[in-house]
Parts: sequence; C-alpha cells; structure tokens
Amino acid sequence: MVHGSGALDLNETVFQNKPFRDIAEGLAASGVSTLRYDKRTFTYRKPVSSMDEETILDALSAIRTARRYGRKVYLLGHSLGAMLAPVIALKAEEELAGIIMMAAPARDLEEVVREQIDYLLPSGASQDFKNTQLEALRQQNPHYFIPQHQTEAATRLTCPIFILQGERDYQVPMKDYEQWKKTLEGHRNAFFRSYPKLNHLFMEGEGKSSPLEYQTESHVADTVVNDLAAFILNPIHPSN
Repeated sequence: MVHGSGALDLNETVFQNKPFRDIAEGLAASGVSTLRYDKRTFTYRKPVSSMDEETILDALSAIRTARRYGRKVYLLGHSLGAMLAPVIALKAEEELAGIIMMAAPARDLEEVVREQIDYLLPSGASQDFKNTQLEALRQQNPHYFIPQHQTEAATRLTCPIFILQGERDYQVPMKDYEQWKKTLEGHRNAFFRSYPKLNHLFMEGEGKSSPLEYQTESHVADTVVNDLAAFILNPIHPSN
C-alpha cells in the first residue's frame, strides 16, 4: 500500500483518520493480506530530493517483500502513490497481479497543485499571491514538479487496473478520473468506479469538501473496501 505525499505513517494517518488501516482491516475480513510501512520521510524526518527517494524505491522493496509471502501481489496506491503506481509496476522485477489507483492524478502535479491553490484561497486572492504559494511549494518539494509520465506508463501495462475516485475530492478532482478513462479506453482489463459522496480519503460527507472535513474522525466507506476485495479476488470480472 503506497501512500500519498508528505511524511505519512503506515496507516496514512491524517488527523484522527487512518485510511490505510481501514482498508487493511476490511481486506483482512475477506482473506486478503496487506503490507503497510512508514514512509522514510516519516521515519527519518529528513527531506528527499526525488520521487525515487520518497516513494518508488521503498514501494519496490515492499513488493519484493510481499512476494515472499504471497503468489499474487497487487499494488494499491493512494493520491501520489496512485499516480506513481503504473511507474512502479513497470519497474517491478516481475509483473504484478494488478494495480489499484485511488484518487490518482492523471496530469502533472504542477497543474493539480495550481488548482488546489485556486480552490483553497479566497476568491479575491491575486494571481501574484497564488504564484507565490506555488513557488513556495516548489522550493520545498521540487521533485513533485517533475513530470512522471504516469498515463504513458499505464498504457504499457498488461495487468488489470482498477481506478477509484471520490466525486467530492478537491485535491484530485474528477477531471483526472475522466482523463484516466480516456487514456485507458482500449485497455480491456481497466476498471473504473466513482463514488458521489466520498472525499479524497474515500470517506463520506456532504456538500463542498474542505481540509476541515479531514479533522472529523471517519472511516473509508464499506463499499470501497468491498469493491477493492472484489477486484483483488476476481480482477478480470470485479463485481458491478
């Protein structure tokens, strides 16, 4: 299970919410084992300078570890981890049984981050101020702004792909989900599902989503966990 951006623990904890724990416990009830780990940025609290350092190398190591215990290994990524899932899959030593992409950016992160800034700042904020915010983020994490060519990587995969999207997600909006559908239109083993009431953490809410929503304790929706289990147990014909 590959995390989103930032220094995240094995549960991908955001305030009181622990989406990876919810998913792991739900999948365990269906007989599916999971492998979770703390990100190195969480463990060592040191900055990194590349996607390899932040995410890709540790994900590949986790895949190798998982192969010791299971014949079929699936890669589940969320947000940044979902965006990089096709890239990681291509780098894996052996083909994965499938990949799962939850809230995956299809566009370069610079474009996605620009939209997040527009969404979060007051309507009267100047473009200069928005640009200043973007540049500050670029200085903190320059590797986020290097294109990863994730859509091209996905078209090269032959394994099943399951892409999930919360329709209330403001961090990775529906336009990315629609772009994935267009990109993988000819991929016969690509499956898609969106959820009208769910946010970026795949937790239920009402109305316009905001960062304040994450401060309320919630859980990944049961329907999402059930859909994940159905895909893993039968990736060619997941439940409708």
